[in-house]
Order: sequence, then C-alpha cells, then structure tokens
Amino acid sequence: MTASQSPSDGRRATPGLVLALGAGVLGLGACADAEPELPTALDAVVFDTLFVIGAASGEPWEAFEGLWDIEADADGRLAVLDLGGPAIHIFDAQGEHVGSIAETGLKAGQLDGPLAIAWREPGDLLVWDPGSSWVSQFSVGSSSIQFVDRWRAFAFGETGFCASGDRTYLSYWQDGTVVHEIGEEGITQSFAPAPVVAGAETLRPDLLEIALEELTPSALLCTAAGVVDVGFVQSIVRLHDANGTPLWSKEFRDLRPIVAYSDDGIGLGRAFDPEGSHLLRSVVPWGRGMILVQHELRTSEFAADTGFERFESRLLDLADGSEVDRSKSFPLALTAQGRHLYLVQDDPFPTVTVVKIR
Repeated sequence: MTASQSPSDGRRATPGLVLALGAGVLGLGACADAEPELPTALDAVVFDTLFVIGAASGEPWEAFEGLWDIEADADGRLAVLDLGGPAIHIFDAQGEHVGSIAETGLKAGQLDGPLAIAWREPGDLLVWDPGSSWVSQFSVGSSSIQFVDRWRAFAFGETGFCASGDRTYLSYWQDGTVVHEIGEEGITQSFAPAPVVAGAETLRPDLLEIALEELTPSALLCTAAGVVDVGFVQSIVRLHDANGTPLWSKEFRDLRPIVAYSDDGIGLGRAFDPEGSHLLRSVVPWGRGMILVQHELRTSEFAADTGFERFESRLLDLADGSEVDRSKSFPLALTAQGRHLYLVQDDPFPTVTVVKIR
C-alpha cells in the first residue's frame, strides 16, 4: 500500500456506467446533519456549493483516469475509486487530500482489480476487489491510511456492495438469489430472488446462465432500515431488513429494460430500446426516510454512441417504496450524507462538486 499525503485536492471521473455502487449506513457526524428533513420536490432543490474536486491535469489525486465509485462517510471523508491506477484516493471533509491506496499486486494492502468501496463506520473503509477475490479493510485517519485485514469473497458478473458495522453485503447471482451477506468464512445468508431477465425465454441454457450473471445483480445501499437493492438493468427495487426478511418490493413500470438475445445461438447480445433503455447510475440516501434512485437512458452499450446524456431521477419513500417525486433534470449524485450531495460530471474534465441542500 502506498499512502501518499499531500495538501492538494483532486478528483474524479465517470467515463462509463457506474455499476459497482457501494454505500454505508446513513450516519450522523460532522458532514451529516442529525435526521435532516430534505425537500420532497426535486426540481425545487437549491444547492450551496462547498467545494469542487477535479483538474484537467496534475497528480493522480487531482486528475482521474476513470472513476468507478465514490463514497462519503458520516464524518465527511470522501473515498474515490479511480480505475486508471487503479487507486483509491481519500479526501477530508474540506476536500484536502489525505492519502491514496495505490500499490498494485496481490499482497495484503495492494489493489488488483477493485470495483467497489464502502464505509462501514467513519474512518473504516472496505474495498471489494474481484480481481484478487478479497474484501480489504483500511483504517483512515486525519493524515494516514493503514491496512487492517482482508477476507475472501468470490462473486461473478456485475456486483453491488455495501456495509454496515460488522455486516457486509455483495450482490451477484448465485442459486437464484442476488444478495449475499459475506463473513470472514464466506456467505452467511442469501436472499432477494433473482429478477426475470427480459428475453430469457429465447436463450439456450448455457447462455441463460450468462445472462443471469450479467443482468440480475443489484446496486446495494445499506440504510438504518435495512438493505436496499436496485437492479442495475432490471426494474425492481426492494428493501430487506439486515437479516434478509423482505419488507417491500416494487417495480418501475415505465422502465425500458435491456433485452437479452442470441442471433446465432452461440453469443449473447444485449438489445437497447431506440428511445433509451434504463441503466442504473446511483442509489443514495435522501435524509433518513427516503432514497434517490437515478437511471441513465442508453441506446447502446457505449455512452458515447448514444449521442445524449439524460438521467431520470426518482425519490422513493423508504417506508414502503412509494414514489414521492421524479425529475428529468436533477444532476447525477453518486453518494450523499445528510444534507450533503456529491455531484459528478465529466465535461470539460471529471469533477466532484460537493453541495449542501438548503
């Protein structure tokens, strides 16, 4: 592990679909106001900008090559996962660079192919690295980052990740379920039945298995109420308590899914709607009682081929999953704490803008 320390600030990029979304329990701290009452009309929200992280050039923690995930803890620390290194850069609540996890390899404290990060407590960072099949734990102080421990975790396909205290969850397809609590000895429980894949009935068995692994996992958000899972490419959103008991489930009836198909019976294809299929970009807490779910409309596998960037944002009540509000103009937020949102954009270069909701 390399803990590089600098007073510089730096930041982020989101060149591709943000799939490996990790998130910690909504907590209270310097960055999160106690039990905030946030606006329920998205288009009426007013922001105060606190600071911006990002640069056209500079040190690795100033100019990112390919951001995949960002997560803020309850004390305001921000972890940025940049696939370009790969590296994980840590910033304090004022946007100052604390240090980076940047050494690559398979040894303890090193990165191979990290795809998700999550704070399970303030200053306690977990890194999910499917490249080496480890979940690694780091202790983050005011000016240092220390490797603590790691444990094995195996997953296939796209993977959601979140943590709360000593409980850690991954989302991937296995034996018909897509949410698994992971302990140091492996899976401790599995829940959340895999959703139906559009077009699955046309696939032969071996291609169907690949489609299930690719298209059924969810992004995960650990909240005080339990574990929220939202399908990356499916219409389903659900809440289970920490022990896997289902509390509610709903579908976005207007969501246009990706459809699995095979032209030749050998290769698996993914068909996009000409008006845009919905790909999940983020699910973040909105105060203590709601969640913000944001989808990108995509007409092809690659965002650059789509020719437009459009997001659909939905505000849901965490008590029952009912829709509170929706917007087609709300900016993309990849993480949140209390009244603080962390907004991202790529033009003219990747940045994270930290704002406070009035």
